[in-house]
Order: sequence, then structure tokens, then C-alpha cells
Amino acid sequence: MKRTLLWMLVLCLVFSSGCSLLSGKNADQADADKDSNEVEVKQAATDVEGMLREGPGKYAGDKYDEEKVKAELDKLPDNMTADEAYNHLVALLAEDYKSILRELDALDPTIKTNIEEPGGVNAPEGNLPKQVNVEILLDASGSMAGRVSGGVKMDLAKEAIRNFSSKLPEGAQVALRVYGHKGSNQQKDKELSCKSTEVVYPLGAYDKATFQKSLNKFRPTGWTPLAAAIEQAKNDLSENTGENVENIIYVVSDGIETCGGDPVKAAKELHESEIQAIVNIIGFDVDNEGQRALKKVAEAGGGKYTTVSSGEDLQRYLEEEYARLRVEWMTWGSKSYLDAQEQWGDKWNEMTNLTTSLSERNFQENSRMLKAKNYLEKMGKLQNPVELYNRIIDRWRKINAYQRNRYKELDKVLEEERINEQQKVKKKEKEMLEQYDR
Repeated sequence: MKRTLLWMLVLCLVFSSGCSLLSGKNADQADADKDSNEVEVKQAATDVEGMLREGPGKYAGDKYDEEKVKAELDKLPDNMTADEAYNHLVALLAEDYKSILRELDALDPTIKTNIEEPGGVNAPEGNLPKQVNVEILLDASGSMAGRVSGGVKMDLAKEAIRNFSSKLPEGAQVALRVYGHKGSNQQKDKELSCKSTEVVYPLGAYDKATFQKSLNKFRPTGWTPLAAAIEQAKNDLSENTGENVENIIYVVSDGIETCGGDPVKAAKELHESEIQAIVNIIGFDVDNEGQRALKKVAEAGGGKYTTVSSGEDLQRYLEEEYARLRVEWMTWGSKSYLDAQEQWGDKWNEMTNLTTSLSERNFQENSRMLKAKNYLEKMGKLQNPVELYNRIIDRWRKINAYQRNRYKELDKVLEEERINEQQKVKKKEKEMLEQYDR
């Protein structure tokens, strides 16, 4: 009896252990089967901003492989709702839109021209006005009392300078300095005359009456301290420096330096200083030797030398200066207008390429999702294929609408920027031409 009970106990233990092992094995297998059929994915976005930033999926872009995608779809559970299936498709096939959005966000629609304005100054930032300062250095040595065709050289020079100054662009400042106007051209007065250089019209806006009065203060008498006049001009303009300042000097002289100075050195130092003045020389009835010497002064000063032999020549030269500046402003206007057009074209092309890429990725994503939906439907894994189809199409429509709106917004801003900048250019050109036509 005892032996029988012992065997029964042993058998119960054996069966009990076997049942435990079997039950444990079945539980593990069930968990494995469950893991293979249920792939956890996050809830997909329903708003377009979220849709554009939730990718990329596992098989987005160049990583797409139809057979691998089907293998992934085979692992999905049966009888999925449209929402569950859609979440899986987004995790697998959502395209990468973030890189395109970054470039669109970084696209600067601003259009601003910076073509060098006549006179060698780039258009300043913020459309600040350029301050133009013109200083005229007039030779008042005794030789300027001589006559040429049309009258006395000094009288003709004064008339031409008065006309020239009256037509300077609005906002420009003018100064008049004379030299060699004291003493006489006799040896006994050389020291006095060579020290004579004086501002008779300080740098400021042109005033007709005051300027005319300044021209009447002196007459031609002495020697020619050209170097000293250029050196003093540097002091006259010392407070006028910077990116938005243009300093121009016109020297009207009928002869070379006669006081022992070095006008070439003086012009070079003035031009290369922070004032950066351009020194132009107008040789009035100058002989060949004098022309060669004055030309070197102009070259050292970064300007040009022009010779005139009569009052008509001097007047014509100054009128040609206006004509030249007028043409240069017209050229500046054309170049700036085209530059704004080119900037618009470059930015428009960039914007169009980016929005087109966004549209192409959306189309590609939509095609792949619909193909995956058809496969799931064929495999019988969907509760409601139509609802999933609608979800996929809704996604495509929202992203497509975003693309169209983003294109329209940027296109409008770029167009406004182009028009505004081109209108500014034409306005500036018109204003400058009107000033030179006064």
C-alpha cells in the first residue's frame, strides 16, 4: 500500500513538471508570435505641419525597396483599422520633407542692388545718401590775367566755375580755394605770394549770391604755389571721410608749380589718405612742358588731366563733365535695374526648385502608400480599405495645398521685392539726371 502511494506521488510530480514545462513553452511561443504580429508605431500626425516633420520613414527616398516593404507588411497583424494601418505606412514610407523646409525657411527674399555709383562709391547700406564734396582750387597767379580766345583767362575761369558749381547735384557741398592771389609775380613778392592760399568759400551748400561774392574777392597777381594749395585742401576735407563720402578736387591752372613745392607728392598723399580725394587738373592754356607736369599731378591724385585753350573749351569741358556723369547715371540705372531682375530670377528659381521637390516627394510618397494599401487589402489585413485610402489621399492633399500656398507666398514677396528695388533705382536715376539737367 505504501509503495503504491509512493509511485502515485512520483507520477504526479513528473506530470506536474511536464505540464509546467509545456505551459511555459506555449507561453513563450505565444509571446513570440505576438511580437511578430504586433509592431508598435507612434500615432501619425493629422495636421500638415506635423506630417511634414514626422518623416523620414524606414524606406523613404532612395531606401525604398518594394520587396522589403512587402516583407514588412506581411508582419503586420490582420484585421487592422484604417488608423492602425495608416500609422504603419507613415512609419515605413513617409518622405523626408524637413531638409526642403529648412532651405525654404532659409531663403532670403530680399532684393537689394549694390552697383558702384558714378564717382567710384558703392551704393551705401540702408540707402543712406552719399555726401559729395567738391573743392575747386583756382590758380590766381599773374599769368591768369592773360588773354585767350573769348577774354581774360581769370574772368572766363570764374564764369565757368560759377556755372559748374550752380549745377552740382542737390546735397553736394562745394568749396573754393585760391592760391597765388597775394603780392605780385615779381621776385620781391615771391615769398608772400607762395604762402598765399586761402579758402574764399568754405565747404558747404552752394549759395549763388555768396559764391559770386567770393569770386570777386581776388584778382590774378602772384606766383603758383600749387603744392601748398593741395596740401591745404587736405585740411579743408579732413573731417569728411567714410564709406558714404566722396571727395573730388578740380584744379584750374594755367601753369606749373613755381614755388618749389612738390604737387605730385601732395596729390598722391591726399588721394591715398583716409580722405581719398580724386584730384582732377584742368590745364588752361598750358604749354607742352606744363601739360606733362600737370598730368603727373592728376595721375598721382587718382584723377585725370584735361587741357583747354579758351573760355569755350573750359565751358565745354565742364559741360562734358555733366554729360559724362549723366551717361554714367543712366548706365548705373540700367545695370542696377538688371541686377535686381537677376537677383529675383535666381531666388525665384531656387524657390521654384524647392517647392517642386516638395511636390515630387509628396507624389512619390502617395504612390508608394497607395501601392502598400493595395497589398494589405489583397492580403486581407484591412477592416476598411476605403477609409485607409481616404486617409492617404487626405495626407497628399494637405501637403499639396501647403506646397501651393508656400509657393504663392514666396512668389508674391519676391515680386514685391523686385518691383520695390527697381522703382528705387529708377527714382534715384531720375533724381540724379534732373540735377544734372538743371
